[in-house]
Amino acid sequence: MAYIPTRQLKPGMILSEDVADVNGRLLLAKGQAIGANHLTVFKMWGVPEVAVDQDENVPADPAPALDPAVMRRVAEGLQPAFADNDLTHPAVAEIFRQAILHRCRKGTVQRTAAADRPVKVVSSPTSDGTARRRSLRTRDIQLPEIPTLIFRLNDTIADPFSSADDIAQVISKSPGLSALLLKIVNSAFYGFPSRIDSIARAVAIIGSKEVSALAVGITTLEVFKDIPKTVFDMQAFTHHSLACGVLARILAASGSIRNTEQMFVSGLLHDIGRLVIFRYFSKEAAQMLASPTGGSLYDQEKRALGFRHTDIAVDLFEKWKFPVALTQNVIFHHRPVSAQDPVKAAIVHLADMIAHSLGEGKSGEWRIPVLDIAAWEKLRLSPRALATMIPQALHHLGFLMTIFP
Repeated sequence: MAYIPTRQLKPGMILSEDVADVNGRLLLAKGQAIGANHLTVFKMWGVPEVAVDQDENVPADPAPALDPAVMRRVAEGLQPAFADNDLTHPAVAEIFRQAILHRCRKGTVQRTAAADRPVKVVSSPTSDGTARRRSLRTRDIQLPEIPTLIFRLNDTIADPFSSADDIAQVISKSPGLSALLLKIVNSAFYGFPSRIDSIARAVAIIGSKEVSALAVGITTLEVFKDIPKTVFDMQAFTHHSLACGVLARILAASGSIRNTEQMFVSGLLHDIGRLVIFRYFSKEAAQMLASPTGGSLYDQEKRALGFRHTDIAVDLFEKWKFPVALTQNVIFHHRPVSAQDPVKAAIVHLADMIAHSLGEGKSGEWRIPVLDIAAWEKLRLSPRALATMIPQALHHLGFLMTIFP
């Protein structure tokens, strides 16, 4: 028996153990031969590896050999960004290794050390952080159409007599959102064998809460699309957010966590409070972004503003009446063990760290967030499994980046 990463499976291999989805539903029984359709199903449910009878002639990883000298240069450039992490920890070591491999394959040999950035002194801790945050709560953070959509979705889902058609009608009020959702559910991200041609059918197959969560996550990011590039690059921010969302979904599926769409949205919106800072405190944001040697951006926010982006997320989600579970996943992603459900918050925490290490997009943070060891232990994941899940997430991210506006 051998455990084989999903990406290396071949039709005809025989299972030595049952394979189940996140809900415990049997996908393929022990002793059965793996078919091409099973490979699609395994990818759809985020199965990182399966046990097969064959332990010989396992297909090698098809990735081309990398130049050791290039790998060494990338590793040297990455080490300062990982300075706050313990590279001897098995999970951190595997994430570091995957980051080197990915950056080498992308050709991103640039240094990521904070020393490469200009230094500007951030203002001393503000004494009016509470007043700043209170004033922000009273601001009119209105969306041209999106708050109405979000509230209508929440009301419709809460109505026990609502149907899939009712939810679909709300989402269909935004043709652009409807088209984007259909592209996502018809992609390999879900892996359904037949095409889903309407939002109503998507709701019926995937679930009302899941489709609604996707709709809310996507539309929320649209609120801040007009942030000037002089403050921050929204395309890079969206890229990072998508990377974190995809990683959170796959980590959740691999850990048998239900409602993986909520985890995708939690990852997608994990830094939403930072966008509020970029928009309403652009001067302070510019100072913090120009001073990476002053420590993590998360800590600089407290010193410069008197609050952090996770505090702003609390206010924003409360105002928009977001679900408590989603809110908890977001506001505790820097300290997951304090959340009501520390496992889900830990998933977003780990996804954020991996996304930063891979260099997929930017959130303004120049250091790799520190892995919370207690949170990692709650996930009960094998570092070996990350070698399968990270490439799988990157595959899905590549597709999503082609369809997001």
